[in-house]
Amino acid sequence: MADNIYQLAGKVNVPAEKRNEMNKYVLEIMDKCGIRKTTKMKIAGVEVTVVSPAQPNEDGIILFDYSIFEKKQRELSTYDLNTCELYTEDRGYDEFGLVMNMIMVLQEVYTNGGCYFIESGKLCNIEAYLRLLQGVLGKRVTLPGRIRMWDTYLFFRNSEEYSDVTGTDLVYDYSESYGELDAEQLFAVLDVQSQKLILPNEKLISCRAEIASAKPSSRIEYAYRIFCGMNEDEKNTMGSFLAELLNSNFSERKELSARQDEKGIIAELSLYVLPALLTLAYAQAVEKDFWEIWDSFGGKGYSDIIQDANPKDADLDFRKIPFYKAIWRKSEDEFLEFWDGRNLILSQNMKECIRNWGEQFHGISVPSDMLTEYLLAKTIIRLKYFYFRYVDQAFVTEFVEHGNDSNYQKALILLEQLLNKGQEYFPELTGEQADEWIIRRKRDEFDCVAISALSSLLTNKRQRNEIFGF
Repeated sequence: MADNIYQLAGKVNVPAEKRNEMNKYVLEIMDKCGIRKTTKMKIAGVEVTVVSPAQPNEDGIILFDYSIFEKKQRELSTYDLNTCELYTEDRGYDEFGLVMNMIMVLQEVYTNGGCYFIESGKLCNIEAYLRLLQGVLGKRVTLPGRIRMWDTYLFFRNSEEYSDVTGTDLVYDYSESYGELDAEQLFAVLDVQSQKLILPNEKLISCRAEIASAKPSSRIEYAYRIFCGMNEDEKNTMGSFLAELLNSNFSERKELSARQDEKGIIAELSLYVLPALLTLAYAQAVEKDFWEIWDSFGGKGYSDIIQDANPKDADLDFRKIPFYKAIWRKSEDEFLEFWDGRNLILSQNMKECIRNWGEQFHGISVPSDMLTEYLLAKTIIRLKYFYFRYVDQAFVTEFVEHGNDSNYQKALILLEQLLNKGQEYFPELTGEQADEWIIRRKRDEFDCVAISALSSLLTNKRQRNEIFGF
């Protein structure tokens, strides 16, 4: 059964000019957050499972089924570079599932309206996901769709499945991390929900020449005043005109604003005022229900208006959550694959381990009868069977190609020594028996982390060379 607490309401529809950018970030997220694809290899005549970075195939489809941090193989999932769509039935709610949520939030970001990340059928606050994306990508990520609160409200109101989402839900959901809120859209939601315009006491616009420089509330008051000054026939005629106006684009409304009558004034106001507020002013003037009027107009209304300048957006809420904290790690000890010597927060225990590994490595003597591929296959199987840790395909290929190089042989022996830790206390058992019956259940948490960390460090050529010299 598919996991479906987290879903997308609406349809992913990333503009063609934005797809390459989004796909680049998806690949970066998958790489840094440990999403991999399992595959089979034969080593020393034994079939083993290894992993490789999630990369697109010739059809532009990324296949993946494993998280190096969750250490669990899942059913195959896909991400399509051509459509930016994600398909994942077996996602769970741990490290793998968290990354899927990050990608789904990015789909909402790039769809830019008409697609919303929801939890248990409800729109949810995703401030933490934005901060997590900012921590992984190192750039500010905003939600342009959600700051247009009226458009979001209308989407859910027109959706049969999610029509119970209210304007209050949207107001409570908003966070500064989404971006600078569109105040006009906020007022549209609040006023429509209350079915009452909030109007200034003063008549601040005396003629249409003052519309462009007026405040938003004054423009709405001016429209309401015009509607109230009409007789019944004029109001009915204006209703038909509004229905046409609200379903027109900017250039068409601009052309209608050239009229030298009250319809021309309303058309000019529509260049600055959202259709919801014009409709509410009309509904209030004719003393009818807003939604009755809105639905009779038969469209969702335009959204292309002239916005008042707002210089405050640049520095809003660019806070980051590191990925290791989101997956409940105390340090980045398991991230040695990405270590450049300075960029990770390592525990004191891991720092000591790295120093000890360097000393141990240089003291290892390679047996003359060592069978490198056999030891490599055995180590891969042990890592999978006892610790659910798959090693990197490139790591395996490199070690096979350098099977006669003593440095590679010593590295495998070092990893074997770490896996063998504790066997000396059970001389009456074989190493496999000690591992299976006792040791793997008794290892402390850090020992398991260290095994995974050394596997990752040996794939990091730059730091491997710094510490081990090859």
